[in-house]
Amino acid sequence: MFITLFLITIAFLTIIFLEVPRLILQKKWRDLAAFSTLLLPAILYSYGITLDLNLPNPTDLIAFIFEPLAKSLTSLLGTPQ
Repeated sequence: MFITLFLITIAFLTIIFLEVPRLILQKKWRDLAAFSTLLLPAILYSYGITLDLNLPNPTDLIAFIFEPLAKSLTSLLGTPQ
């Protein structure tokens, strides 16, 4: 497990060292904010998976959001053949 955590950390640090300086030099602050906002949950989720924490499946959230839309469209358009 220690090796896996180490490799995950190295992978994310590599991504950060490759992307962040370029974004700062080009003064792309919004891109840097979006990058950070997406990278932080990815890091936390990766560590959680490695540590065998009971984490929710992102697919369940997507299904929860879009299932009512799918049901309404099915009732509107009819059942598929």
